[in-house]
Amino acid sequence: MSATGDDDGASGGREEPGAAESGQLAPVGVEVTPDDELVLTPDTDVLKGENTAYPVFIDPQWYSPRASAWTMASKYWASSPQWKFNGESDAGMGYCNWAYCQPHDTKRLFYRIPVSRFAGKSILSAEFVVRNTWSASCSARSVELWETKGISSSTTWNSQNASGFWVKKLASDSFAYGFSGCSAKDAEFSVKSAVQAAANAHDSAMTFGLRAGSESDGYGWKRFSDEAFLRVKYNRPPSRLKSSQLTMEYGGTCKPASKPARVRTLGKITANNVTDPDGDSVSVQFQAHWDGGTWSPARTSAKKSGSDFTISLPSSIPTNKTVNWYARVYDGGQYSPWSYAGDAQACYFIYDTAVPKAPTVSSNEYPASDPEDPQDPWYDGVGQYGSFTIDSASTDVTTYWYGINTDPSSKNKITTSGGAAEIAKVLPSKPGVNFVTAQAFDSVGNGSEIRTYQFRVKAGQPARATWQLDEGAGASEAKGSTPERALALHGGATPGVAGADGTAVHFNGTDAYASTDLSPVDTSRGFAVSAWVKLDTIPTATADVALIPGNNAPGMELYYSTTYGWSFNQYRSDSASAGLARAAQGDTSQVQAGTWTHLVGSYTNSASTQQLQLFVDGVLVQTVPYDTPWTARRGLLVGGKNFTGTPSALFPGTIDDLQIFDKPLAQDEVDKLKVKQSVGDPGRPAIAIFDMDDAADETVLSGHGGVLPAKYNGTVTTGVAGIAGKAAKFNGTNGYAKIGQTSGPHVNTERSFTVSAWAKLDTKPTSAAVITAQAGQVAPGFELYYSAAYDRWVFNQYSSDSTNGTPVRAMQPNGTTARTGEWVHLVGVHDVVANTLTLYVNGAKAGSTTLSGAFYANQSMYIGASNYSGAMGSYFPGTIDDVRIMDRPVSAEEVAQMFRQRPLVKARWNFETVTTGTPATSPDSSDNANTMTLGGQAQQGSGQIDLNGLQLDGVADYATANSQPLDTSTSFTVTAWAQAAALPTQNTTVVSADGTHTSAFDLHFTPDVANTDGMGSYSVDIRSSDAVGAATDSVASTTFYSATDWNHLALVYDGFAKEASLYVNGTLQEVACADADGNGDADDASCQDLIAWADNVLAFKAGGTLQVGRAKVGDAFGQYFPGVIDDVWAFQGALNESQVQQLTGAGPDFPTDVPSGNQS
Repeated sequence: MSATGDDDGASGGREEPGAAESGQLAPVGVEVTPDDELVLTPDTDVLKGENTAYPVFIDPQWYSPRASAWTMASKYWASSPQWKFNGESDAGMGYCNWAYCQPHDTKRLFYRIPVSRFAGKSILSAEFVVRNTWSASCSARSVELWETKGISSSTTWNSQNASGFWVKKLASDSFAYGFSGCSAKDAEFSVKSAVQAAANAHDSAMTFGLRAGSESDGYGWKRFSDEAFLRVKYNRPPSRLKSSQLTMEYGGTCKPASKPARVRTLGKITANNVTDPDGDSVSVQFQAHWDGGTWSPARTSAKKSGSDFTISLPSSIPTNKTVNWYARVYDGGQYSPWSYAGDAQACYFIYDTAVPKAPTVSSNEYPASDPEDPQDPWYDGVGQYGSFTIDSASTDVTTYWYGINTDPSSKNKITTSGGAAEIAKVLPSKPGVNFVTAQAFDSVGNGSEIRTYQFRVKAGQPARATWQLDEGAGASEAKGSTPERALALHGGATPGVAGADGTAVHFNGTDAYASTDLSPVDTSRGFAVSAWVKLDTIPTATADVALIPGNNAPGMELYYSTTYGWSFNQYRSDSASAGLARAAQGDTSQVQAGTWTHLVGSYTNSASTQQLQLFVDGVLVQTVPYDTPWTARRGLLVGGKNFTGTPSALFPGTIDDLQIFDKPLAQDEVDKLKVKQSVGDPGRPAIAIFDMDDAADETVLSGHGGVLPAKYNGTVTTGVAGIAGKAAKFNGTNGYAKIGQTSGPHVNTERSFTVSAWAKLDTKPTSAAVITAQAGQVAPGFELYYSAAYDRWVFNQYSSDSTNGTPVRAMQPNGTTARTGEWVHLVGVHDVVANTLTLYVNGAKAGSTTLSGAFYANQSMYIGASNYSGAMGSYFPGTIDDVRIMDRPVSAEEVAQMFRQRPLVKARWNFETVTTGTPATSPDSSDNANTMTLGGQAQQGSGQIDLNGLQLDGVADYATANSQPLDTSTSFTVTAWAQAAALPTQNTTVVSADGTHTSAFDLHFTPDVANTDGMGSYSVDIRSSDAVGAATDSVASTTFYSATDWNHLALVYDGFAKEASLYVNGTLQEVACADADGNGDADDASCQDLIAWADNVLAFKAGGTLQVGRAKVGDAFGQYFPGVIDDVWAFQGALNESQVQQLTGAGPDFPTDVPSGNQS
C-alpha cells in the first residue's frame, strides 16, 4: 500500500500521483474468507496518518489459483480411479482402521493447480492451502506434501505407486482439525521454491500429493476438502514495450524494416510511459544493431513507474546502413521481453546525411518535455488546442506537414514561403505524453527528416454535466451531476471556520493558499468569478482572493490592492510587464476588516462589448474596457499566487463560496449571489463551485459544477435496463425531459463543445427522433438524433436562430443505416478551431462537415425530444442512457475511450436448449435473437457452464449464427469454453468469422508439429483482407495444461489501438526468457519469449457470419473441432482483463450482461 504526501510546490509543477509513487509504504494484510472473498486490511497508520494525502493505493501482487482437478487413490480399490473424489466435497487420507471405515483402507490425495500465470515471474511467497475437514482425534499427526507427476481420470493406487511418481517431498506438518474440540481449519504448507521452479520452467500446472506421515497409524486418518488452492505473492515483470511507445527525436515514430526512417541528425530515442504492473521503479535498456556493428549502452538509472526515458544515439552509427533499435524494461528483479519480441518488429532507420535538415518545433502552451527532469510538468490539457510553431532554416521550404502522435501527413499541411515560421493548431489526443511530428518540403517535394516534439498533457476539463438517468421506477426527474473538482490546501489554511454561509476556509496571510493545476474557464472568453471574503486586518500588500495563472502573469485576478481597494484585473498578455486592465473601487477607504464582503468580477467579450466589471456587495463599482484577451492555462489559485515556487500576495482572512462561471454575469444574477441564491434556470449555472463547507481536518477542498435536473414530462418509464445500470424509456409521442424550466443551457453552443449519449430505438419513426438538444429562441443550438429522412444517426446545428435557419448536419455516410433494438453510442463534437461538426458512432468517426459559425442557444436543454419556437416535437421512441455534455472538443481517442468503457453484448449461445427440428437450432441468450443453427451431426453434450454444451465430431460438425453479430474491423471480443475429446493432430477451430474467401479471425488449437505428444497451443489468426494469402497476424498461448481439459478462451481485438490479445484461462501470457547477466541475450539460446498479444494488427470486416467449430481458409471450410464447445459470447467492444477473468470464473446462471470487471 502506498500513500501520497502533501505537495507544497507550485501549482502545475507536479503530476497526479500513482501507485508506489510515495515515501509512505506499508504491507497490506490479506485473508481469504470461507466464502472465497479476498479481504485486504490496509495499514491504519498510513491510511489515517496526518501526512497522508489521498488517493491511497492498495496494490497487492497476489493470486490464488484453485485446483482444476483432484483425485484420491485407494489401496483397497487399487485399480479403480476415484476421480474428483467420486463427486464428494472431501475425501480421506492416511490409514483408516476405525469402525466407520469399512473396509479398512489407506488413501492418498492429489490436486492439480494451474500455475501458468506465474511463468517467468519472481515468487515472493507461496503456500499450498487445503481445509482439513475431519481428523480421527485432536492429537496432531504428520501430513506430508509432495510434488507428484500429473493426474488424470485414470489415476489409481497402482499408477501413483509407480517408481518416480512421487517426485519431491515439499513439506510436512503435524496438526489435527475437524474433531470434537478442534474445529475444521485450513492446513498450510510453504511451497515457495517449488512454485518458483515451476515459474522458471514455464509450467502450466503443478500436481500436489498429500499422504500421512505414517500410513500405519489410525490416528493419522484425516479428510480434506476438494477446494485446495495456492496462495502466491509474486513480482510481475514489466510488459513488453509497444512500438507506439518508442519514438525518435529525428525520425518520428517507430518504423518497420520495410519503411525505415531516413535521418540526417543522430538525436535522441525515447521510450514513453514505461510502467511496471506492480508500480515498482523501472529502468530501460536500449540496444541497436546494424550490419557489422552493435550498440549496447548501460541500462538507464531507475525512475518511478510511468516515466519516460531518453538516450542519445552514438556517433559510431555508420551512414547509409539500416540500423534497428529496440528496448526492454527492468523493474529491479526481472526484464520485460524486448520490444521486438512476439509478432512485433524493432525500429529501423538509415543515417543519411544527404537528407534535408528537419524543421524546428516549439510551443508556449505546451513546452517540450524533459524526461530527465524529475519535476517535468504536465500542462492543461486534453481538449485544449495548442499553437505549435514550425520553422525551417532552409529558404527553399514551401510546405510543412505535421502529425499528432503519428508521422506527418498531407492532411495536415501548411503552406509557407522561404521556410518562414508557421503556426499549427493542434489538439492533444490523450492524457500523458503526446508528440507533434513535423517535416519540411521544397517546391519539388523533397522531404526533410522528421522532427519529433514531445510534451506532457493533463486529463483536461471534466464533463460539464451528466444525466445518468439511473433513477428507479416512478422517478419524476433525473438528477444531474458533475465530476468532483479539488483544491489542495497549502500552509496554514484552516477549513471548518464560520463562514458567510455555513463554514469557510481561513487563510493565515503568511503561507496559506489553495491550488489546482486545472483552469476552470477560458479567460479569453466571457467569464465571471464570485466569492465571499472577510479580512482579518487591512493588508499592507496585495492580497489575492482568486486568480487563474498563465506562464508569467494572471489571466484573471480578484484581489485587494493597497492602492485601489477591491480589484478585478486581466493582464494584456502573458507577461508580467505587459500592463493590465483593472476594474476597482478606486481606493481603500471602503474596505473593512472583520466584515463579510461579496465580490464579483465579470468579463464580457462579445462582438459589441469587451469590458471588465467589478461588483462589491452587489453594486457595480467600475466598468473598464479590455480588448486584448488571452487564455491563461496554468490552474486556479485561491488565497495567494505562486509563479516561482514561493507563494506571495497571501490573503489574511476567510474566503467562502467561491463560484466561477463561463459567462459574464448580469446584475440580476449578481443580486442572486448576494442573497446566497444559485444562478441558473434561468441561465447557465456555475461551471465550478467551491462552497468551502469542508471538514476542519480536510487537506483538499471539494468542488463541483452547477447542474440542473432533467424533469420528466409525458410518458417516460424510468428504472428500465440501461447500457450500464438503469435508463429511461421514452414513448415517442409525448415523453421527454426538460433541463431548466425557464431556461437551462449548459454550454455556449457558439463555442466548442461535445455531447454524447447511449440510445436504443424501439422502432423507426416517420420523422426525426431527438435524443438530446439545446433550444434557442427559434431553432435548436444542437440536436443529436435519428433522421427518418436519411435513416441515419445525425448531429446538427442550425445556421441561425431564426425561421430561416437551416440544419448543418454531420451524419453517417451513404450506405449505412440506423438499427432498432440495439444500443448505440453517439458523440457530437463542435470544434470552433477546426470549424467542424463531427459525429462519432460506437467510437468511430462517422461523418464530419464544415461549420464556420454558430449561435448561442440560450434556452432549455431536452432529452427525448426537441423544441422549435417554444413547441415540442421530434419525440424519441426508445431508451436513452448516460447523456453527457462537455464544454470543449474531444479527440477521436477520447471518443474511443468512452466507447471502450461500455462494450455491448451482441450474442451469447450457452447451448442449454437445442431444438429437435431439422436443422437443429440453439437460441441466443441476448436480446438480439441471433439463433445458431447446428450443422452436420452437431448435438448437445456435457458442458462446462450450467449443464450442456455443443458436441462436435471433428469431421463435419459445426454451428453457425444466422447473422454476423460483429463488425470485425472494429473492436470486438469473442469468448468460449472448449474441451477436445483427444489431443488434435491438426489445427482445429473453436470460433471464427468468415468472409468470402477466408476468415477475419480464426481462434483455434495448434498442435506441436515437432512433438506429437506436446501440449500444443491455442492460437488466433487475424487477417487484414478477405483474400487467399492475405497478410496474417498471429498470437498464441500455452497457459493451459491440456486441450482435453476445459479451457476458457478469449480473443480481444482493440480496433482503436490495433491490438489483439488472446487470454487462455483468464491469463494473457507474456514471458521473457531469463537473462541473469543482463547482457541482452537469453541464458538458454533455445528459449523464445512467449507473448500472447500483438500490436499493429488489422482485421477486415467479415461479410459472412460467426462459425463455431470450423473456419474458412482458402475458400473452403475446414479445421473442424473434435470435442465440446460451450458458452460462446460475442461483444462489440474490447473487454478489459478483469472482465475476461470474470467470465473465466463464471459459474452457473451467470447473467447475459457485460461483466462488470474492475472499472477503476
